[in-house]
Amino acid sequence: MNSVFKKIVIFILKIVHSKKNIAVIFHNDEDRKVFIDNKIIDENRAWKTSGSGVDLSVYQYIPEPDSDIVRILFTARMLRDKGVLELVDAAKILRENYYEKAQFLFCGDIDDNPRSFTKAELKNINDGQYVRWLGHRNDIRELLAHSHIFAFPSYYREGLPKSIIEACAIGRPIVTTNSPGCRDCVVDNYNGYLIPIKDSKLLASKLAILIDNKISRISMGKNSRILAEKYFSITDVVDKHMEIYNAFIRQEKATSSNIFYSDCFEDKNGFCN
Repeated sequence: MNSVFKKIVIFILKIVHSKKNIAVIFHNDEDRKVFIDNKIIDENRAWKTSGSGVDLSVYQYIPEPDSDIVRILFTARMLRDKGVLELVDAAKILRENYYEKAQFLFCGDIDDNPRSFTKAELKNINDGQYVRWLGHRNDIRELLAHSHIFAFPSYYREGLPKSIIEACAIGRPIVTTNSPGCRDCVVDNYNGYLIPIKDSKLLASKLAILIDNKISRISMGKNSRILAEKYFSITDVVDKHMEIYNAFIRQEKATSSNIFYSDCFEDKNGFCN
C-alpha cells in the first residue's frame, strides 16, 4: 500500500475508533495486531473469535465419496486474489497425468469487483470435464459432500474464510495458503497443506499427493472435523461473542480493563482457546 495512502487510512481509522465505548472483534491475530501496532485501538478493546462459525449439526462429517474421479472443489467469489488462476495453473500442470483421475470444480459467481473474472474468461477456463466452472450455487454442503479435496489458494486479505471452515466441518483435507485467515484453519501436514501464495507448482504437488493417497485424504479429513468441533462450532462462537459483550460492559464499569484476554491462551497450533 502506498505510504501516504496508508497514513491517511490509519488516520481515518483512528478517528472512527477513538471513542472509548467502541470495541472491535477480529477473526485472526494478524488483523488484530495491525490495529494495535498502529494504535488504532487499545489492546483491551480488541477481541478475537474463530470466525463466524458453522452449524456442525448441518455440516456433519461425511466420508469422502466412493468415486474413481477425485474432485477438487474451490468455492469463493471468482476474484483473481482468491487464487483462481493459481488453481487453474495447477490443474494444467497435473493435466497430463491426472486428466482421467481428477476433476477441478470452481464454484462461485462474478461481481463488480475490479479483480473479478468476466463470464467470458471463466467460460474459456471451463472445458466441461476436467475443469468446470459451476457458477453461483446454493448447495455448498452437497458439493462438499461429493468432493474429496478442498483447495483455496487465496492471497486476498481474508478474515477467517467461511468456505474453509465448512470444508473442515464436512471432513475434507484442505490445501490453502500460508496467509492471514487461511492458515488459522489448517495445521500443515495434519488436516492439509499450507503453501506460499502464488505458487502454482507447489499447489499442484500437494494436490497430487492427496489425489494419489486415499488414506492420507481420509486421515486429514477426519482431522479437519476435529478442528471444526474444537474451534469453529457456531454455538461456541455465539457464546464467545456473549462473553465479549459482557466483558466489554464490565470494562466500561471497571477502573482496569484486562478482562477477556486474561483467559485467552494459544495452544501449540496457534489457536486461541
